Amino acid sequence: MELSNLTLLSGETFDESVLGAVVLRQKGNAPFQSALLHDFDMVVLMLHAEQEKERVLTHTIAGERRTQTVHVGMPALERAVLAGDNNELLTSLIAGEVIWDPEGILGEMRRDILRFQGPLKERVLFMEFARFLHMYVKSKRYIEARCTMDAYNCVLMALYHWARIEVSEAGYFPNPAVWEQVKSLNTPVHKLYEELTVSTETLEQRIELILLACEFALMSKMSDCCSLLLDILGSRKESWSIKELLQHSGLSPLGAELPLVLRKLVSRSQIREITAWADDASEGHAVRYTL
Repeated sequence: MELSNLTLLSGETFDESVLGAVVLRQKGNAPFQSALLHDFDMVVLMLHAEQEKERVLTHTIAGERRTQTVHVGMPALERAVLAGDNNELLTSLIAGEVIWDPEGILGEMRRDILRFQGPLKERVLFMEFARFLHMYVKSKRYIEARCTMDAYNCVLMALYHWARIEVSEAGYFPNPAVWEQVKSLNTPVHKLYEELTVSTETLEQRIELILLACEFALMSKMSDCCSLLLDILGSRKESWSIKELLQHSGLSPLGAELPLVLRKLVSRSQIREITAWADDASEGHAVRYTL
């Protein structure tokens, strides 16, 4: 589609700095649709190289057709694919019609998602494992403090990230509607989800049962899911500080989760921690990590 036709389609004017565009239309029989389509006839996802804000929305009317346009920078869209934490952008990218892609950027992203191999799969697995561990630890702390509902909320999120791991391990990119994917795979995590949500046992008993299952899953999946981090640690002879690891492009989105993963890997003897005097002697020993 030419850019002039794209302008007519949405009623909004665009210039040729746009890297690509995807249109998601309202469909009456679709099983899952983006919430961005609520009260709109279609959503147009406009991809830019960079922009000051992560996401900018505009609303237009062309005749009787209402359109919501989402302007997003390339870094934000790449992060949404890896982190799986922006269902609306993912749904638009996966299910929408590519209408402007002069450099083939959107087409390549969609092919990577469909193939789901190599670096993309490795990064998604590590991202989901780190968040699985984080939610498990939070739930465990809440249940120890007798904050049962907070523990329930966190363990539910832990199961969500576990589900995304199961889908990834089966060779599929985890969709926004991940529980439907998991149900079709008949994996243990779906049965645990049902156990947590519909069991007749007390809520506290259900949470403690799920936490035990989570702990076992974390131990069994650790080596495979953490291969990205292990490869980074082994990529040079020098050890790594936590600051250096968080500045690495593959790890930077995990500021809250990465310290937990490092400590867990150390406790399981998967990696080693090395201590040395910090630059400021008053700060004690600096901790660095290596294989």
